Amino acid sequence: MRFHQIILACLLFVLFGCSTDDPTRYNTFIPLTSIEVTGTYQSMANQTVNQYRAIGDFSGAFTRDITTEVSWSIENENIASVSNDTGSQGLVTALAPGDTSVVAMYGDILGSAPVVVKDSSLTAIEIIPQDAELHVDTAQQYQAVGTFSGILPSDETIQDITTLVTWETSDPTVAAIDTTGRLTTLASSINPITITATWQGIPPFSASTSLVVTEVVLTSIIIEPVNDTIAQGTTIQFQARGTYSDNTTPLITDKVDWQSSDPDTIGSINAGGLATGNAPGTVTITASFDANGTIITDSTELTVTDATISSITVTPADSTLAVNTSQQFTAEGTFSDSSTQDITEISVWTATPNTVGTISNTTGERGLFTGNNNTGDTVIKATFDGVIGNTYLTVQ
Repeated sequence: MRFHQIILACLLFVLFGCSTDDPTRYNTFIPLTSIEVTGTYQSMANQTVNQYRAIGDFSGAFTRDITTEVSWSIENENIASVSNDTGSQGLVTALAPGDTSVVAMYGDILGSAPVVVKDSSLTAIEIIPQDAELHVDTAQQYQAVGTFSGILPSDETIQDITTLVTWETSDPTVAAIDTTGRLTTLASSINPITITATWQGIPPFSASTSLVVTEVVLTSIIIEPVNDTIAQGTTIQFQARGTYSDNTTPLITDKVDWQSSDPDTIGSINAGGLATGNAPGTVTITASFDANGTIITDSTELTVTDATISSITVTPADSTLAVNTSQQFTAEGTFSDSSTQDITEISVWTATPNTVGTISNTTGERGLFTGNNNTGDTVIKATFDGVIGNTYLTVQ
């Protein structure tokens, strides 16, 4: 019987084929039937950016993010432009006030969403974090949030403008900051230095905050969590916590060198400490740091099982939300071995219908629902490996 099944599978493979560029590659027998396009913001100020995403619906069986696989276009290129470049697909840049649409297309299937560019002016910049204190040889991601006001007093828009401002430090020998707001400390300083974000408008608009850089020595590293288990095809975020000579214990996850004892077969780990289980087995995860020639390390084991997803529970369940507010949803997967995992960041999220708001599929914000001015009901779905979990949300 098994031999006949293998022959049948081979014949089907030859008959239907497979392509890594096909958005139906997870299941070639279920075609893409529609595309839903959503933006981070409902409207945007002139000369700012808005990330749009494309969620493909595969005959109602499952959905997933196909932002990087579609072809993006703008109906009116005088109002905005959209990127098809690797790493920034779906990123819309506002060029002039007005209304147009952004379109995502794959073959003869397309989806669209409105692009609303307001004739707004920047009124304030907030830098996050404020008045930080860091050790030498550490990193800090700064964020610039702009408040824009339009023609009407109530017409106010808040947008992330981190990549649109010019970042500077008052002493580049103490700390350096790049165009994305990522700062690296280089030396200690007796006096605080100043971090400045400048909006290149007419006239320029800027905000600043202080930074104190102290000289301490790293003495040990601890990896969190310890000796954990995940299912094949899922991920786990490891953190590295350092202990310094001043007894502080900050997270240094992005400063250590992460390694897996078998990245090609069982489990790999990226520079940010995110490990992926590729095949059943056990690997050793190591975090190391070069402290002026002294290598400080810690290690833990990661076990990858062959368990498969059985069900998904989305929380909060059957909730109510006020208009123009947000709600973070999480997805917990139950697997065939009865284990459970948080799969929020590896699930594809949809809100159907999306008339009352949108839900994010952006890394670090997956499952974040943002309501608009409308009231009504929507179904929040989390999809992973063809299994769907859902809950109901009422916006009022």
